[in-house]
Amino acid sequence: MYGELYTSTQKASPFHLNRLSDFKEQNDKRSFVYLDFAVSQAYLDFELLNPNTQSTTYTLSFSYPFIEDVRVYKRKRNTLKEIGFLGLTSGHSPNGRSWNTQITLAPHERANFYVVFTKSEGKPLATDMNLHTKGRFDQLSALQNTLIGSYFGLTLISILFALFIFYATQYSNALLYALYLISLGVYMAAYLGYINLIIPASNLDNGRLLYVLAIEFSTLIFVLFAQELLQAKKYLPQLKRVVEIIIGVQVALRLVFHFITPSLYEAQVALFMKFWYATILFLVCAVIAEIVVYLRYNKKVGVYFAISYLFMTLASVFMLLHHSFGLVKVTFFGLSQILFASVLEILFLSITLSLIIRQIYSDRNALAQKLLVQQQKFLNAYVQGQEEERRRLGAELHDNIGSRVSNIRRLFSTKPNKKDVEKELDQVCTEIREMAHALTPADIQLVGLAGVLEDLFQEVEETEGLKMQFNTYQFPEDLDEEKATHLYRIVQELVQNVIKHAKASTVSMQLFGHDESLTLSFEDDGQGLSATDSGEGIGLQNIRSRVDQLKGQFCWTPVHKTALQSWSLFPLNIPEFWY
Repeated sequence: MYGELYTSTQKASPFHLNRLSDFKEQNDKRSFVYLDFAVSQAYLDFELLNPNTQSTTYTLSFSYPFIEDVRVYKRKRNTLKEIGFLGLTSGHSPNGRSWNTQITLAPHERANFYVVFTKSEGKPLATDMNLHTKGRFDQLSALQNTLIGSYFGLTLISILFALFIFYATQYSNALLYALYLISLGVYMAAYLGYINLIIPASNLDNGRLLYVLAIEFSTLIFVLFAQELLQAKKYLPQLKRVVEIIIGVQVALRLVFHFITPSLYEAQVALFMKFWYATILFLVCAVIAEIVVYLRYNKKVGVYFAISYLFMTLASVFMLLHHSFGLVKVTFFGLSQILFASVLEILFLSITLSLIIRQIYSDRNALAQKLLVQQQKFLNAYVQGQEEERRRLGAELHDNIGSRVSNIRRLFSTKPNKKDVEKELDQVCTEIREMAHALTPADIQLVGLAGVLEDLFQEVEETEGLKMQFNTYQFPEDLDEEKATHLYRIVQELVQNVIKHAKASTVSMQLFGHDESLTLSFEDDGQGLSATDSGEGIGLQNIRSRVDQLKGQFCWTPVHKTALQSWSLFPLNIPEFWY
C-alpha cells in the first residue's frame, strides 16, 4: 500500500482539499487497503517521482473487482485534477479484468496524488493497490491470464469428466459434482473480474450480485455433494436433515433479500452477514463431522475427500478474514490463494470420484461373480432335480406300471377274465397318461394354455377342496408352445405352494393379453409369509428362472392376506407376472 490511509465515517460527499480535516489517520501497516463496515469514505496520499529522462507511464491497479467508487486526483499546488474514475458507479467498464488507470509523469517530474475510496456503509472493502510501469503491468497481466486460463481449462475438463461418469455409470452424485464445478467457475470468473467485462457498464452492480449468489450456491451445492458422497443419509441421517433445512433457509433468504425486498437487505446487511457467517460455520463443521464418521468405513476415499476439503476450507477462511476483517492476505503472482486452493480441490475431488467409481465397478463385478456362483448352484440343483425325477419315473415304471404289466401277462397265461384285463389296461393307461402329463402338458397343442389350466384347476378342486377362480381376457389362443409351457409350469408351482404352505381356501388367477405383453395374476387368501421370511425356496427360484427366460417381470408380495386383494395392472412391453 502506498502512502498513509485516512478514513471517515461521515456521510460521503465530493472530495476536496478543504475536507482533509474530516478524515482520521489510521496508521495502518497493512500491505493492502482495508476499510471496515462503518467507513464510508477514505483516501490515500502519496508522492511519485519519475527518475527517467523521458516521460514514463505508470499503471495504478486494484485487485478487488467490485470496488464501488475510486477517484484518482493529481495535486497541483492547492488544486486537484481528477485523472481517473473507477468502480461500479463510474459508468464505464474496467480496462481489462481489473480496475486500473494510467498515470503519466514528465521527465524528472515529482507529483502528489490522492486516491479516494467511497463505499456503502455496512460493507467492508479489502483490495490490493499496485503501481507498476506499463511494461511490468502488461507482463504480470499476461502471466496471471495464463494461470487463470489453465484453471478454467482444468475446470472444464473436470466437468466433462463428471458428465462422462454420470453417462457411463448413472452415478447421480457425479452430476451434482459437475453442477458444483459450474457454480464454482462462475464464482471465480466474477471474483477475478471477468464478469465485469461481460455486463454492460450501466449494470455493473449485477456482477457483484452474481458474485454473491455464486458464493452462496457453490457452497450449498458442495455441501449437498459432500452429503451424498459421505453417505450422510446412512451414517448421520439426523445431521443430514438439519443441514438440508439450513440450506433451504439460506436459499430462501437470499432470494427474498436480493429479488423481493432488496431495500430490507441494504438496511439489515450487517445482521444478515452475521447470520450467513454463522450458518456457513455450522455447515463447515457438519461436513467435518461427516468426514470423521465416513473415515471409519472407507478410509481411502475419505482421506482424499478430506484433503480436498481442507484446501478449499482454509482458502475460504483466509479469504473471509481478508475481505471482511482485513486480517490475512495470501497471494501468488498477484492472484488470491483461493484460485490455487481451488485447483488442488478439483484435482483431489476428481481423484475421489475416480476411486468411488472404481469401487462401484468392483462391487458390481463382485455381485456379478456372486450371481454367477448362484446361477451355477441353481443349475446344479436343476440337474440334480432332473436326475431325481428320472429316478422317480424309473421307480414308477418299475413298481407300478411294470407290476401291472406283469399282472396282465399273468392273467393271459391263465384263462383271462375280460373285465379284469380291461380294468388293468385302463389303470396302466391312466398312470402312463398322468406321468406323461407331469413331464409335459401335451394338451396345450390341442386345447391351448387356458384349456389345460382349466383342467388343472378342476382336478385341484376335486382332490384338494380348493375353490379355484380363473378368468382370461384377450389372451392369445395361439401362444407359442414354449412360452405356454413355461406359464403352465409357473402356475403348477404356485398351486403346489398354495397346497403345501398357504392353508388357503380360495385361489384367484387371471390371464390378460395386451398389444405386446401378457399378464398373469395369481392370488390366494392363505396365511402368506412373515415379514422376516424371504421365501426364496427352490420353487420360487424356479419361477424366477422361467420368468427371466421369458424376459418378463415377477412381482411377488409375500404378506399375510385375510382376503383376496385387488390387483393393479401396468402395461409394459414385456410379460408380467403378479403374485
